[in-house]
This record gives sequence, structure tokens and C-alpha cells, in this order.
Amino acid sequence: MDTTTLIWVIVAVVVVLVIVGIVIGLVARRRSTAHREAQHRRAEEIREKARESEIAAQEREAEAARARADAAAAAADAERAKAEAARAEVEARRRQGDIAEHEANAAKRRAEYEESLAKADEIDPLVTDRDRSATVAAEGRGATPVTERRTDQHDGPRIDAGDGARGDRADTPAERRDPGAAGA
Repeated sequence: MDTTTLIWVIVAVVVVLVIVGIVIGLVARRRSTAHREAQHRRAEEIREKARESEIAAQEREAEAARARADAAAAAADAERAKAEAARAEVEARRRQGDIAEHEANAAKRRAEYEESLAKADEIDPLVTDRDRSATVAAEGRGATPVTERRTDQHDGPRIDAGDGARGDRADTPAERRDPGAAGA
């Protein structure tokens, strides 16, 4: 074999080795790229699962916050109800005091009324002593109806109008209590 042939064989072997090296390099690069893409896809899947977990965690946190808010609102409602009950109790006590004051005031006015009636009976010439004693006895046991308290000694007396003319009106117990009420 001659040297030129040997050189051509060596050059051919080198070219084949270069081509094989290039092919191996391309295949390795493809594999590397495929491997990186596979890793990237796996990383994206992991990120997606992490996002879903984050969303689920946020939902749970929102539910917990909502439950805390509901509990706080219920506690506030309970406190508001307690305050309202206390206010109502104070109002009831105040009204009880008002009731007692009104009752005392009514009893005082009733006593003044009875005293005025007794004075009127003393002044009225048409009321007899027997009627006065019945009024005094009635005052001892409480208020009595007007018909029991006073009666006239005459049945339907006539009233002098002051000018000498006598009217046909009868003096009734209501007129004796309040002469202006009868339309005199």
C-alpha cells in the first residue's frame, strides 16, 4: 500500500470519526434537550400542584377567617343582648319607681279630694249631720260611691237662682261636687 492510499485511508477514518463525533454530539444534544424539557415539564407539574395547594390553603385560611368572624359576631350579639337585658332591667326598675311615685301622688290627690268633699259637706246646708258622720266613717274605710256619701234631706230640692226665681232643676250629687259641670 502506498503512502497516498494510506493517507486517504487515514483521512477517511478521520472524516468518519468526525462524522460519528458530530452525530454523537447531535444525539447527545437532542437527548440533553429532551431531558431538559422533561425536567421542565416535571417542574411545571410540581409548580401547578404547588399552586393548587396554595389555593387550597388560601381557601382554608378564608374559611378559618370567616369562622372567626362569625364567632366574633355571635359573641358581639351575645354581649349586645346582655347589654339590652341590663338596660331593660334598669328601665323596669325606673318605671317601678315611677309607678310608686304616681300611686303616692294619686293617693295624695284622693285624700285632698276627700278633704274638699268633707269641707263642702260641712258648708252645705242641705247635707244633714247624719250624712256627715256617714262621710267621716266612709273616709275611714276608703273611697265610697257618691250616692252613699251624701244625700239630701229633700227629695229633689229647688235651687234659688239668686234673683228670687226658682228653677226646676234638682240638686244632684254631681252638681254638689262640681257645680260648673252641670251647666249652671
